[in-house]
Amino acid sequence: MSATPGEGHLVLHPITWVAWTAASAAATMLTRNPMYISLVLGIVAIQYRLASLGRPEASGWQALVRLALALALLIVPFNALGSHAGRHILFRLPPVWPVIGGPITLEAVIWGACGALILVTLIVLFATFNLQIGRAQMLRLTPAFVYEAGLIISIALTFMPQLVLSAHEIREAQLVRGHRMRRIRDLPPFLVSLLTTSLERSFQLAESLEARGFGNVREARPQSELLLKALTLFGLAGTLSGFFVLTYLNSLRAAGTAIALLSVALLLGVFWAQGRRLRRTRYRHERWTWQDSIVLSCAAVVVLALILARAGDSTVLLYDPYYSLLPPFHPWFGTALLALVAPVVLRLSRPAHPIAH
Repeated sequence: MSATPGEGHLVLHPITWVAWTAASAAATMLTRNPMYISLVLGIVAIQYRLASLGRPEASGWQALVRLALALALLIVPFNALGSHAGRHILFRLPPVWPVIGGPITLEAVIWGACGALILVTLIVLFATFNLQIGRAQMLRLTPAFVYEAGLIISIALTFMPQLVLSAHEIREAQLVRGHRMRRIRDLPPFLVSLLTTSLERSFQLAESLEARGFGNVREARPQSELLLKALTLFGLAGTLSGFFVLTYLNSLRAAGTAIALLSVALLLGVFWAQGRRLRRTRYRHERWTWQDSIVLSCAAVVVLALILARAGDSTVLLYDPYYSLLPPFHPWFGTALLALVAPVVLRLSRPAHPIAH
């Protein structure tokens, strides 16, 4: 099912959404400061809410978000029970209990809560990205030489929402027929129906791919195939060797840099040659608007702030509750993160469409 924005939704170029998602994910994963992560989560949650309005496929992602919340609630007690370091002791468990025995500290709870916050932010961001970009748009962004892998990944991304929707429809149909789940013995009718529906969808997808000529590439001679594979292995080996020299042999940094650059250039040439074997057609091209320029610039601001924080004062991104319970907050970095709110502002500033009578 393609996630095509409905009427009134902000339509941006797929590259813009990729850049915005990458900047949001980088801001989430490069710090454990709950203040910064909460700021990103709030922006992403608002964008997710706006993207899911009037979208029937959003129900599948809502189930995934609820699952992420349930997993996040488990992270906090697991971390608190497994880590007993910290000065602020909440209570104690008997020391004779294996693994979990000992003091339960506030620092361990806060550290687990930070990890849970990161998990929820990334899941909501993942769901928002999939609601903003359809499967066809993701395929158009996939390089030609990995087109098959891109198609498989796009199908896998839609597996969970479709599975949740099928389970919901099967459950409703069974409730109408008077079927109730009271014991484990009542599960087989539900599971068999869900498996049958999934298999039917798989067969339909396979038939549609075959009808559209999936995997129809230009015939290549065995010698050419062998040469491309050999050059790919040579390029990968050269890239790894170059990075090894750069990491461990400081006296040969110039040679390592040259080997790495030449190997990467060789890989790019091989990928270009492999991509020429695939015949791709485009029915329409995505339009780039001034709104895309604004959102892309805001994403660049966030990336620049992350680079400055990492290269300049690394303490901006650091937070350790075992050292200090109160997380630091740098106004300039928090202001830079607010640039991620650009899609929300552009979406809310759009004039509402009048209702036809």
